[in-house]
Amino acid sequence: MQRSDLPELVSMSRENMASIIMSSWGEEWKDEQLMELLLDQRVDTTVLEGEKGIEAYYCVEDIDEYIFISSFQVRRNFQGRGLGTRMLDMIEDKARRDGKAEVELCVQSTNERAKEFYYYHGYDLMYRNGNNLVMRKKLDRFKDYKS
Repeated sequence: MQRSDLPELVSMSRENMASIIMSSWGEEWKDEQLMELLLDQRVDTTVLEGEKGIEAYYCVEDIDEYIFISSFQVRRNFQGRGLGTRMLDMIEDKARRDGKAEVELCVQSTNERAKEFYYYHGYDLMYRNGNNLVMRKKLDRFKDYKS
């Protein structure tokens, strides 16, 4: 990620998440919270670009024995084209390379499409934290990662 990507990442996230945040928490979307995350030096942000610019991005953090996905967004007009699967593969490969046993994330309880996506890719519901569902996938340490 480059600093010049920030406005586009925030805009994409707001477009994808504002109505979900409102339905889950009854609160307005706050750009400032995402900006803090994107500027946090402990967070690794990867941007996927295509011919027409930024298509998707994700943020991950190393937390002890697992990697935590703190943001995962695909631009609406690029959803359903395999970018999400590609990003999960990239995250899981990074986790394996770094010797991590699991990948964890939070998804809003009202985000049905995202919940289905994560279940499909082998993530299990661990517990509920307010309107967030904490999901986790145990990684097969012997699976070859893609380089």
